Amino acid sequence: MRPRLAIVLLVLPGAGFIFLFLAVALTITALQSVGVLGFGREPGFTWEFWVALFDRQFLDSFLFSAKVGIGSAFGTLLLAYPLALFLRRRRAGARFIGSVVKIPLFVPALVAAFLILNTMAFHGVINGVLLGFGLVDQPLRMLNDKFGWGVLAIQVWKNLPFQLLVLASVLATIRTDIEDAARNLGAGPWQVLRHIILPLSMPGILIAVVLVFIMTFGDFAITRIAGPIYPTSLAVLMHTKALTLSEWNLAACIGMVIMVASLAFVGVYARTARLLQGTAA
Repeated sequence: MRPRLAIVLLVLPGAGFIFLFLAVALTITALQSVGVLGFGREPGFTWEFWVALFDRQFLDSFLFSAKVGIGSAFGTLLLAYPLALFLRRRRAGARFIGSVVKIPLFVPALVAAFLILNTMAFHGVINGVLLGFGLVDQPLRMLNDKFGWGVLAIQVWKNLPFQLLVLASVLATIRTDIEDAARNLGAGPWQVLRHIILPLSMPGILIAVVLVFIMTFGDFAITRIAGPIYPTSLAVLMHTKALTLSEWNLAACIGMVIMVASLAFVGVYARTARLLQGTAA
């Protein structure tokens, strides 16, 4: 058997299964968005659903989802990357800290939302402590706020261990003798980080940021529970259009927007990361 054919046969079951369901879902969604498929109407090609989609509610929901996705991806990175650098050196307590940080991986997103909801609620634990110590006169509203601080906090907490695993795996592949050689030549810790560790770990940073953005940009559970009443996320708006208002074609348009926006972010960020990697090197 030829090597190429053997490789194709090995990859086909897993990749083919994923590709089949992805292709079917994308095709059905695309056809619904242009009226070829639909519920409760005569099928026929039309752009009317796309024209009706772009109103103020949709634009506000898009901006909110983009804010949550970008803020969660890079906010998590600001915490995960220094922690990955710390755990890389196997310092005292590193194993314990790494185990504690990974706990959110075993907590479903909906359960995590309810846990933090009770902590950050108007009469939750945090407000109780602040009131008890006299730091505030009245409870602070940290959830269902228009900006989405509660959603960002939950998303960062939930995705921190995921990004940490990705970054730790990449940092583990960087040989320490390269850093030792740089120090012997007079490079300081900041120079080693900037010119050696950061460029070599850029592929892991790219993957970690992109994956978290995709998960949070189209998230439903957390934004549905802890997000503001208005604007909602695109996923919540899509759910409302489909199941509450029975506007399945508009919901399909929103689904296409979520997928296209995620792919566009991947492309733009990948290009930016390559430019930064070349500059840092």
